[in-house]
Amino acid sequence: MKLLTFNIQHGGGTRVSIILDNVLKHNADTVVLTEFRQNKNAITIKENLYKNGYIYSSSSSLDPKKNSVFIASKFHFITSLFPLELKEDTHRALFAQFEDINILGVYFAQKELKMNLFNFINNNFINLFNNNGLVIGDFNTGNFYEDEKNATFSCTREFNELKVNGLVDSWRSRNKEIKEFSWYSHAGNGFRIDHIFSTATINDRIKKIYYSHEEREQKISDHSAMIVEIANKTE
Repeated sequence: MKLLTFNIQHGGGTRVSIILDNVLKHNADTVVLTEFRQNKNAITIKENLYKNGYIYSSSSSLDPKKNSVFIASKFHFITSLFPLELKEDTHRALFAQFEDINILGVYFAQKELKMNLFNFINNNFINLFNNNGLVIGDFNTGNFYEDEKNATFSCTREFNELKVNGLVDSWRSRNKEIKEFSWYSHAGNGFRIDHIFSTATINDRIKKIYYSHEEREQKISDHSAMIVEIANKTE
């Protein structure tokens, strides 16, 4: 399975057509969009993806003003939300259960407000993934001096608890000394905030994992896209 995650920036705005062109260009099997909004752009995105083979889709919120998570795929999946556990952060996570992989798409809040979603993942991912899944999306955080030049991130302890508890930062595990950023501030400071954390079983099946910076550099969004290619169990 080839996965793409992309923060489309405030629902896509007037950029929705070029966003779709770039998403389709990568020819992923499954697409995870963050900062997706259930507005008129949502109809355009869903219809165009459907026409291109993404016949299954789901979003984490029906509120047109909330930035949420949207998953579309060429493969059948079953979705779940977690309103009792996440409460006001329900729109920030969407769980998709495929035949041989479980995917949690996420869009984290700013600063310390991220803690609720981090705690949920750290407490529940073993039961959710059954050793066969990944967390993918915009985490809005990373590690000091590795994923940013300085030390401004919030919730770095919770971020690293994902690894302590058994998930693998799949890109970093293959790029230990590299500084590569997926978002830049207005001051020109770079940050790697779009991530994929996998169970060991899925991490071993990853053939390629990389960022596509064209989307950010051409101002299609303020984020780079991230792509991961995962071998089938039989490969």
